[in-house]
Amino acid sequence: MIQDSFTLTFPHEKFYASRNNFAPESLLVSALVYSLAVSISSNFIPLILVLILPVMIVCVKKFQVSSLLKLNIINLVMIITLALTWPVFLDGVKMGMLITLRLNMIYIVCEYMIFPLGITGIYEALYALRVPEKLRVLIILTLRGIFIMRERLETALISVKLRAPNLKGIMKLKVFASILASVLLQSSSHSERMMQAVILRGGFTGFSQSEREGLKLGDMLLIVSFMLYAAVVMKCNYI
Repeated sequence: MIQDSFTLTFPHEKFYASRNNFAPESLLVSALVYSLAVSISSNFIPLILVLILPVMIVCVKKFQVSSLLKLNIINLVMIITLALTWPVFLDGVKMGMLITLRLNMIYIVCEYMIFPLGITGIYEALYALRVPEKLRVLIILTLRGIFIMRERLETALISVKLRAPNLKGIMKLKVFASILASVLLQSSSHSERMMQAVILRGGFTGFSQSEREGLKLGDMLLIVSFMLYAAVVMKCNYI
């Protein structure tokens, strides 16, 4: 994968033979349409409507609810912050709960529809949607850089736990700060090398492109169904 990040030549995958049998671009567009519908939902009826899909995914596809733990820990901090800074305490709590519900719904749908595509699928989806080439490459490089930074941080933390398991107090904070600074510097250096590799290989042209077929009937039906779903939700917000 490291080599792929420098060359941007992704292995060809037959997504129509995957578990969802839909083209990556249809999944990406559908998830974005759903996320838009969730983002503008604030009344009771629209929220119930957009909640149907995540509940179906959790129940039918055996979604791991434990994966929401870290997200909701951050949401808890956000709720407390809103409650303390909102003009009315209870209104701040309600707004925080609403945002938390929206984030959870969007995360569940994206985890099921978008995350399994991986970098290859996302790149093919962006290409099929005619996203400008430079923006496509920058998105992929950014995603890869985030993954690399996370891997390095986890490796460094494991190394510290094995070598100094009894770190406590201010020393533990100092070590963590040093690790974080080191990872950021290494990631910055790696990003510069990735950019140099792109330039040496001809800039943002000449990369392998998708050669898949166009959208099939099932893909069109998926997009249309999500658009109708979103339209009903938007309509309910203004009734």
